[in-house]
Amino acid sequence: MLTLREIADRMEARYDGDGSIELIGPAEPKKANSNQLALALSEKYADALKSGNAIAALITEEINWKNIPLKGVIFAPNPRYALSKVSKVFHEDMLLDACIHSSAIIEGNLLGSDISIGPFSIVEKGASIGAGSRIGANCFIGENVKIGKKARIHNCVTIGKNIQIGDNFVSQSNSVIGSDGFSYVSPGEKDILDARKAGSTRDLHAIKGYEKIESLGSVSIEDNVEIGACVTIDRGTIDETLIKEGTKIDNLVHIAHNVKLGKNCLICGQVGIAGSTIIGDRVVMAGQVGVGDNLSIGSDVIIAGKSGVSSNVPANRFMMGNPAMQMDKNIAAYKIFRRLPQLEKKIKAFLNKK
Repeated sequence: MLTLREIADRMEARYDGDGSIELIGPAEPKKANSNQLALALSEKYADALKSGNAIAALITEEINWKNIPLKGVIFAPNPRYALSKVSKVFHEDMLLDACIHSSAIIEGNLLGSDISIGPFSIVEKGASIGAGSRIGANCFIGENVKIGKKARIHNCVTIGKNIQIGDNFVSQSNSVIGSDGFSYVSPGEKDILDARKAGSTRDLHAIKGYEKIESLGSVSIEDNVEIGACVTIDRGTIDETLIKEGTKIDNLVHIAHNVKLGKNCLICGQVGIAGSTIIGDRVVMAGQVGVGDNLSIGSDVIIAGKSGVSSNVPANRFMMGNPAMQMDKNIAAYKIFRRLPQLEKKIKAFLNKK
């Protein structure tokens, strides 16, 4: 348990009332017991606090807590940020304390005594893992991989050889970093790219199979990057695939070979980014966005869910639709599309009168 005062101190927040109240964790206001911190992060939760059993709450400045049967509160000037802070106070690291499991195979270098390697994990020769890192069970760290300080790599993650990863890296389970890129060429006179350029399927019958272009490049991931579960990041063909500082990647995302992904981007679930596309800083891609290959997307771009990006996007655009266009244009086009059945009826009625 933590006291209200200790929680406030760890959050670097202001509290009022009885700081000695002991709490086991946070809860929704209507479900909170007397030993839980009710999270009332907007005025709409005031009634739930009045009727609930909580005696301590994390509240916004607008709530007059002294009219509610509470004994102590912590103030949250920025509710979303306060939620991040309080979640970290009560978060329990699922990975092991600093220890090397007897079944782990370590051929590389552990750069500190406070490193944990879980059961049946492998660290190959030439690899190095920074101080304070935690690696779960059944992980594979390939030759010459460099991982910075305080990494959190959950179970069953695979990191291929020669990959560079910065400090404070987090990977959820079953992700693969450094898989081969999807790059093939036809040995005959005709290739799939010819059909693409021509916009025609006329010569597809002449394609005589496919030969793989091997991925000789690497992946470089800068500091403070987090990736979700079942993420795949392909290594570059010759150059590297790059994920810049502070970027966060959700579950089931595929980042193809030679992609350059900028700083502090948010890439949501099931996004696919095709090869050699360059993406600026602070780009947000909502769920199931698809991005074509060899494109350029500027900084400070937001792309709405399920959008299909098939051409370059300048900076500071809000894109939507398939093909993606500026949001206001997409909404206007959709309104016209919805009116088409009514317009069709009017045209048919007009023609029938003639």
